Amino acid sequence: MTEPDLLERMALSDEQFRDLYRSLAEAYHPREYDPAMFEKALRYPFERPTGSFVLRDAEVISLEDLPPGDRKSLVATFTADRHPILSFGGNGAPGWLEVKFAHFEDAADREALVLTGYLSGVDVGAISSPGILGYMAGTLFASPGTAVRSAVVWVTTTQATQLAWSEMTYRLGRLEDVRFEMDEADIEVEDIFAFVSRFGAFCIDGAPVALAAIPARGRTARAVTQEEILGTVAGILLGPHATAEDVVRATFEDMPALLERAEKTLWQGGQQLRSRWTPFPASGGP
Repeated sequence: MTEPDLLERMALSDEQFRDLYRSLAEAYHPREYDPAMFEKALRYPFERPTGSFVLRDAEVISLEDLPPGDRKSLVATFTADRHPILSFGGNGAPGWLEVKFAHFEDAADREALVLTGYLSGVDVGAISSPGILGYMAGTLFASPGTAVRSAVVWVTTTQATQLAWSEMTYRLGRLEDVRFEMDEADIEVEDIFAFVSRFGAFCIDGAPVALAAIPARGRTARAVTQEEILGTVAGILLGPHATAEDVVRATFEDMPALLERAEKTLWQGGQQLRSRWTPFPASGGP
């Protein structure tokens, strides 16, 4: 990645980024709310194949459907000169990747290989801040003994840059001391990069909770649904009688006010991933 503005944003410390995000939030204008957006929020991390696949424009090709020789050749081609970025949320959903990559002129930048498997030593919880579309997106937190279902997306430099721009509230870094057990057992990845939330993982009673929609083996954290998380957040941000849907509605109707409340509450209690992950580039401040 070489774009100066992107590198500058990525190098901000969490405190510096929150100052920036606070100022950007003031520009969020009210949007018309449709109850269908609540149902969409509850579907996070969105529909995805159960196994590995290749995305070519709008076509999804399951690796299981390919002859062994073709599958091996295809995987070798994609992994030769691309970058492996972990996905545990929307970036593993074909429809989400298609939206992010469809505008590129080069065909190689419109296709990606997604290899599924289990990542050890961490789990996936919700970030400690509501997103602009209402749902609480995923982030990693340390969880020894847990192996969480996830995927590695093999992307070009152009695609990696696009993902970094789009994942605004995350930092990109290299995972360390973790093992990714791929469904395709003959594939090994030495370095995996991942987006980690600047707001940390959402906690209940002082401990991070896992997203029940994302399977895991040996899970020790309490697993909760998106609706349960939003219901808890509703009580914190909007009052004791507020509902999960009220949070989603508020992100459309008055996002700046919602984030102002989140800054005083949710942002203070998020659990950061301090180990097993090295941010890139180095932080520009404390």
